[in-house]
Amino acid sequence: MNADASRRIALLVQTGPARSRESRAEVDLALAMLAMDAELELYFMGDAILQLAKEKDPSAATLPTGYKAWAALPELGEVKVFAESAWLTRCERRGIELCLPVEGLGIARMKRGWRACGQVLTI
Repeated sequence: MNADASRRIALLVQTGPARSRESRAEVDLALAMLAMDAELELYFMGDAILQLAKEKDPSAATLPTGYKAWAALPELGEVKVFAESAWLTRCERRGIELCLPVEGLGIARMKRGWRACGQVLTI
């Protein structure tokens, strides 16, 4: 592993919106990684991409009013966001706007991406 890869952390987000009692913990973990100057790669699996829907009410994730949750991450550091192409297409067809730019990938390409990172965490 080269020095660049050791700074890259992949976070595999598998929980769809409103499926976890600790939905804020996922955002908090990402914020903590950026605070440590890590290069963060977020991989949203399946319907977890719906966590990025712009119209979602932040109070459901026990976030304070005005808190931008996932949308705030690029202001704090380097973040790349990926999702399964099929789910990204579903969002586009349904007119669901996402709060971050997301690159659609197939599962095999996603796996290659997170395997190239120094650390991989699944939440």
